[in-house]
Amino acid sequence: MIQWSEAYSVHNARIDKQHQKLFEMAARAYNMAHKQITPNEMKEILSEFFEYIKEHFRDEEIYMQAIDYPELEQHKRIHTEITKTMISLIKDIKTLNEMKEKLQVIAKNWLLEHILKEDMKYERYRRSLLIASMPENGDHFAQVIESEMSTREYHYICSCPNKIHDVPYDIHQKILNGAKFRCKQCKQEITYPRR
Repeated sequence: MIQWSEAYSVHNARIDKQHQKLFEMAARAYNMAHKQITPNEMKEILSEFFEYIKEHFRDEEIYMQAIDYPELEQHKRIHTEITKTMISLIKDIKTLNEMKEKLQVIAKNWLLEHILKEDMKYERYRRSLLIASMPENGDHFAQVIESEMSTREYHYICSCPNKIHDVPYDIHQKILNGAKFRCKQCKQEITYPRR
């Protein structure tokens, strides 16, 4: 599992703290999949994870509403989809191994796709508001944000199980413009996780 980094900050202390805790909880859940545990222990972890996600989604939606995020309704639908997936996971499990397997996928994919992709959208929107509200310093702030983005790494995946490629900003931009990069191990093209 990837670790929390300031690169994932949405510059809201409450939301960032919740994201950090979700990273920790997902890592714990992910690691439990490789240990001997009882079904009750696994259900307890799932339940705690699920309850915290619901609390986080509520707070995040309040924040997005406060900044007038234009894609709030779409983001809410994604939250609903994740919640339904978690409910389904808890209800439909037949074996402990199946539970472990599904939890691994949800913990990893949820972090990669939701926090690293969807939540970064409202952070970019927040930044655009910051620049727009300071026209006399707009060029300076644009340079600061561009500099910040250029030091960020993007997490790509390939066909290798549990492998994440940390891709620097310049390579990420090349890929967005059509360049192809392959994993040295599996020889498959690396891709940016998308919903």
